[in-house]
Amino acid sequence: MNYGSCFPIPGEIKTKCLSVALFQMPVKKAVTKLDDIPTNVAEISKWMRRTVIGLPGVDLMVTPETALHGFSPTAHNYPVTLDDDNIAQLKAVCKELRVWLVFGAYIDLKNGEPVQNAAITINDKGEIANLYTKTNPWNPIEPTYPGSEIKVFDGPKGSRIATIICSDGDYIDTWKEAAYKKANVIIRISAYMTPYERVYETTNKAGAYFNKCYVLSTNECGLDDAYCWFGNSMAVNPDGDIYAQAPLQAPYTLKCDVYPGLADAIQKQALMGDLNYLGNHRGGTNPNAAHGKEMGFDKSLYDFKKEEK
Repeated sequence: MNYGSCFPIPGEIKTKCLSVALFQMPVKKAVTKLDDIPTNVAEISKWMRRTVIGLPGVDLMVTPETALHGFSPTAHNYPVTLDDDNIAQLKAVCKELRVWLVFGAYIDLKNGEPVQNAAITINDKGEIANLYTKTNPWNPIEPTYPGSEIKVFDGPKGSRIATIICSDGDYIDTWKEAAYKKANVIIRISAYMTPYERVYETTNKAGAYFNKCYVLSTNECGLDDAYCWFGNSMAVNPDGDIYAQAPLQAPYTLKCDVYPGLADAIQKQALMGDLNYLGNHRGGTNPNAAHGKEMGFDKSLYDFKKEEK
């Protein structure tokens, strides 16, 4: 919900409540495909089953980045495919529990082509609802091939979801593309490490505030031979307020409620700060300016989708 809302909405708002569980997990680093990846799949399944018992009514669950493999310089050598048995197991659990799941994995989409870092969404029927591949790999550490598009898809309870991955959120255009495509919830799965705690928090809050949407960010926790994964998973409302947050370094299931219709209402009326509209209509906050004069510069910079306002 909003606390001291910057954008109060007049009148009545009808919205469903989307119940989400963010899994702040330690992840085993995959050294072999046959042993380590099934271990991580079994751990995700265990977290899912525990969550539906402890938090009945949850709609959507989210793991950290590369939750099937761990974030390491070698795990990408063992990518999964969309018809992999490991993914089939997660599909079966989603169908059995009737929940949605967003999880991270290294994936081979084209039979030996460069491996990509993916966020895969499975719906409550056990079907793949969305596949997103990371557009901004963390170079020079991450040896994966970039994706090219931020996709927005229909999720449960009136949500329109975009998924992004970790360092994607360090680039403003990633957030803007999701917002232009009318996302009201942006899910960011991460393997963010010390000393970037402040950057992680700042970018999540800015992504929510400037784009008038919810940001749900799930981060890995634990120590390995190179990094300290600090956790601090969080839910941020469209005002840029953190309203639910997991602690540093602890395995944790963070429960948060999201109201997609509230974000929709804010996006429709919030001329002040609506960068999605004002980016091409300067002066749009002035009611005497016919919502701003359309600018004459290169519109291709902004035309992810034709404006509907």
